[in-house]
This record gives sequence, C-alpha cells and structure tokens, in this order.
Amino acid sequence: MNILYISSKKRWGGVSSWMHRTALGLERKGHSVWILAHPNGRFIKSAPRGLKLVPKGMGMDYNPVVIYFLVRFIKKNRIDLVVTNIEKEVIAGGIAARICGIPNIRRVGREDDFSERFKVKWHHLLLVDQCIVPCNLVRENAMKRARWLNGSQFTTIYNGRNCKSFSADEIKERRKKWGLSDKDFIIGTTSQLSEIKGIESLIHVFHRIFKKYPNCYLVITGEGKEKENLEKIARELDISEHIIFGGFTQNPMQAAAVYDIAVCNSQFEGFPNTVVEYFAVGKPVVTTDVGGVAEMAKNEENALLIPCGDDVQLYDKIALLIEDSELRETLGKNAMNTIKKGFSEKIMLENLEALFKDSIRKINFSN
Repeated sequence: MNILYISSKKRWGGVSSWMHRTALGLERKGHSVWILAHPNGRFIKSAPRGLKLVPKGMGMDYNPVVIYFLVRFIKKNRIDLVVTNIEKEVIAGGIAARICGIPNIRRVGREDDFSERFKVKWHHLLLVDQCIVPCNLVRENAMKRARWLNGSQFTTIYNGRNCKSFSADEIKERRKKWGLSDKDFIIGTTSQLSEIKGIESLIHVFHRIFKKYPNCYLVITGEGKEKENLEKIARELDISEHIIFGGFTQNPMQAAAVYDIAVCNSQFEGFPNTVVEYFAVGKPVVTTDVGGVAEMAKNEENALLIPCGDDVQLYDKIALLIEDSELRETLGKNAMNTIKKGFSEKIMLENLEALFKDSIRKINFSN
C-alpha cells in the first residue's frame, strides 16, 4: 500500500507520535508511507530517520492550492489512502481523496474532535470513510458529544509499543546528560508542557516529596508553552536544582527507562502514549484515571491509579513506591506482561494494516 499521512500541527502530540511509530512500522512491513507535515513543525525540524517527509503548510480551510497539490501528489505517487486527524486536515485531505477516489481515514485522538456544530458534522459525513480511535472510551464519549456519529464507522486500535530494555551504559549516559548519578532517585514524566497535563500540580507534590526524600529528582521530558511558568514555580518553591526539564526527545522510551517511578498526572486524555511507553520499559506507574487509561492499567495490578486532581493521593502513591522496592518491581513486571499480551506494536500494526486494506477494498467496490 501507498499511504499519505497529513499532520498540520507544529507541536508534537499523541497523534504525531502515533503517525511516527505506525509509519515506520508499516514501512518495515513493505508499505510506503509519506507524512505531509508543517514546514515549521516538529516532524520537519527533528526529521526522524526512515520517514518520507513532505514539508507543506495547509493554510486556510478549502485552500485550493493545497487541495491541488494533494491531488497531484496522490496521483503521482499512486496513493491508496489518506490519513488525517484535525478538521483542517479532514477538509483538504478529504476533498483530495474524494477527487482521486480513495478513502480518507481519520485518526481521532480525543472525543472533543467532535461536536453538534453543523460544520463539523458536514465535513465528517462527506469526507471521512473510517475512524480509528485509540480506546473504546473515546468512541463512546464522541458519540455522546455528537449523536449523529455512526458507531460502526469506528475501529479501536490501541496504541502499541514493543517491550524494550536499555543497557546499563545507555541508562548511565542519559542520567549523566541530566546531571544525575546512579544514586539519585528519579520521578519522571513525559508530557507536553500544557496546563491540561497537570505538571504544575506534580511540581507542588514533588516539593513535599523532596522534603521527605531529599535524594529525589523530578525529570520532566517534553516541551510546550507552559515551560517558563513551570520553571518559575520551581524557583519560587526553591527546588529548581532538583527539577530537570529534559526537553523534547526522539527517544521517549529511553527517557522512561531511566525513571525510577513514571507519572502521568494529566487531567484529560484519550489514550496516553506515555503510559504505554512506561509499561513497555517495565516502569512502576502512577497515573490519573482519565480517558481510556483503565482499559490497560489496572489499579494495584500493573499500575497505581488515582482520581484526577487528587494531589493527596498523588503524593501518597509516589511515596509508597519510593519506599517499597518490591512493589515497584512487581508493577513493572506486570506492566510489561500487559504490553506483550494486548498492547504490542505488532498487534497495533496488524490491526491497522487490516483496516487500511478493508477500507481500500470497500472504496474500490463502491467505485
């Protein structure tokens, strides 16, 4: 298959990560995947190895220049299907796909991609053939928000990762990069630095943790508009020397492998890639019970789940794991087993490949 992904966002998010991983995986399976991405976005700036990138801004909705470009690109490269995410991509990619007689598959990250607005409904019904959601809860909540949606149009394909181990030298080198030694205890989170991710409250909780466990460090891997504010809070709490802002990484699983405890304190999610990555490297996880997390994470079995916004429980669960090395080991092992049984990259790619082939078959039959 020849596949075109369209990613118009500048920042790196969950769907960007999904496109990156699945594009590489599908290429390994013998397919050809192009990613049309914003010229100033993270895809182009980081230029991940092994990807065929097409720098192109989307401009305004219904941009005839972009639609013409897409139609020519689809025909020239014999593209079999287009994959889009946000509405701007659905419009341009969907129109080009309709002109060329190929399917437009929408990868939905969260239920708030939908509403009862006529424009949203019109674009989706006219221009989208199938939807991929990362968990069942996203589909259920989307259908509550927009009752015009057809549930049979949705397929759940969980974000997948293959379990991975890193060498002692790789772990040591990453710690050294952060200015930390083997004796330092790392509480880590991989996240966009935005308000909804709960990093500010995590810093306040860490302030209390640090008072009791002074050998602890908080590592925040990611980038975003909240960075300056978060750094200011760390200075005001006088814990700047124990909080490391690791920035963007092309290898989030390696970063997660260095954490002693991995945290997801997000207030709103679809199905967080970060928790899957934590599981895949066998880390003990504390996560808010948001989105579809509970479809993978089972409290006290393979992770510790807390209610969203409950800083008391966040503190208690982190403190519990700091003090109980046996629990950390048990949760980490169970997390890796969870990945192997139902959330591997192999399973994700097989399901994705099957959906793509079925969508192409249906379009060819209808044409």
